[in-house]
Amino acid sequence: ERTMIPLCKPCHLSSQRAFRSAPAPVHPATFNGRRNCVVSRVKRRQKERLMMRFVRANSGKYSDYSETSSAVKTIVSGMTAVANTLRQRMKKREEDVSSSLSSSPSSLKKLRNGNPARTVETLERRIADEFRVKEYLWTGDIDVDLFSLKCVFTDPTLSFTGLETFRDNLESLQPSLRRIAPEGKRRVELRECGKDEDSADVVVAKWRMVGNLQLPWRPKIDIQGETRFQFRRERVDDVEEEEEERERKGGEEEDENETCLRVVSYRETWSETASEALWQLVAPFAHEKE
Repeated sequence: ERTMIPLCKPCHLSSQRAFRSAPAPVHPATFNGRRNCVVSRVKRRQKERLMMRFVRANSGKYSDYSETSSAVKTIVSGMTAVANTLRQRMKKREEDVSSSLSSSPSSLKKLRNGNPARTVETLERRIADEFRVKEYLWTGDIDVDLFSLKCVFTDPTLSFTGLETFRDNLESLQPSLRRIAPEGKRRVELRECGKDEDSADVVVAKWRMVGNLQLPWRPKIDIQGETRFQFRRERVDDVEEEEEERERKGGEEEDENETCLRVVSYRETWSETASEALWQLVAPFAHEKE
């Protein structure tokens, strides 16, 4: 028989407290779950460190197209090309988007809604509505009457010519944007919109776009930028006249009812570099860091 060694009252109380404060045994399943959680957290941090190395290597000093690295341009161009290809297959289109400039004037005129801007004040107001009302940065819903058919569009990742190409690029992204950035999860803030103090033919808009993307890794987009809309007066019907016809009418004044103001250069810059903006798309669990 085992002999129980009697304890004095202070020792007995201390042994009871030690027993009560001892940690409960951990079930093997619970332990494995904690271990898997730690492993996944380490892997996620490793991926973040690798992506940050990529960002540092490709970040430019300015968020302008000329300062963006070729790697980022290639990634964004590839994503845009894939989206355009999928859209063309769905619509069974045979022509490539890049052939839009060779389209006839009559087919390009179908883009118009017949409501051009005839004054600078009207142009400013309708550009502001693009941000406040239509939120075109998220929706891709643009007012085609505001742009020239051969407008040059430039942002930190892409640069191309042609209104139809611009519209095709936006329409290719619309289904995905509606799904991953639904209404209520996105917003566009227009902070300033008006004529540039240094250029009489430029309207400047300063904005911010924010959105919590509905993707499994829950990224968040938060970009501030500035867009410069350079405009000029041109014919309402957009018909390209022959060289001799233009020379013959060179000295004649055009009726203001037959002309309107349209944007011929769209130049977008961001406060973030293109690499930092790309990182926002892949940064995990950004919703939870607010």
